[in-house]
Amino acid sequence: MKDPDFIQQQIQKGTEAKEKVNAELSVLTTKQLNWKPQDASWSIAQCLEHLIISDGLRINIIEKKIYTNFKSGRWEKFNPLKNFWGSVLITQTQEKVKKKIKAPSLFRPRENEVADDFLTEFNRHHDEIFLQLNKCIDADLDEVYVTSPISGLVSYSLRNAIVIIIGHERRHINQAIRVKQSKNFPT
Repeated sequence: MKDPDFIQQQIQKGTEAKEKVNAELSVLTTKQLNWKPQDASWSIAQCLEHLIISDGLRINIIEKKIYTNFKSGRWEKFNPLKNFWGSVLITQTQEKVKKKIKAPSLFRPRENEVADDFLTEFNRHHDEIFLQLNKCIDADLDEVYVTSPISGLVSYSLRNAIVIIIGHERRHINQAIRVKQSKNFPT
C-alpha cells in the first residue's frame, strides 16, 4: 500500500534525530567525539560512524529499488520468512534498547579517530537518507521487498526497512548522547 503519511512521519522522526545530534553534539571537540567511556565501548564518533556505514548500506539497497521502479526479486517476494525477519530486525534496532546486540562486522566503525568535519559528513549522510525516503512516497511499501545487506537470505518489506533505518538512527544517537553524559566525559 502507498502510504505518504508514513513516509513523512519517518522523515520527521529522522529530522528530529538529526536536530538532536546537532543540538547535543555539534559543539564537541574532536577529542570529545573520539573519547570512549571504556576500551570496549564506542565513542560518540563511532556511534555515528556506525550509522553512516550501516544505514548507508541499507539506503543503497533502497536506492537500487527506486531505480528498478520498485521491482522485487523472486527470493525477496517469495521468502517465507520475510515477515519474520522484518519483525526481528525492527525489534533489534528499535530506539529503546531492550537488549544490547553486537554489530555485525560489516557495520562496525573503525578504531581510529575521526576528523574535525565528521559531523558535516554525518549530516550529509542524513540528508541522503531523507532524499531517498522521499522517493519512496509512491511505492507500495508492503509489497516491495528488500534484501538485507548482511545476508542475501534475509528480506523484508520496504516499510520495515524504513522503520529499521529510522529506529536504528535514533537508537545510536541516544547511545552517543549517553556517552556524552558519562561521568568522566572530558570537558
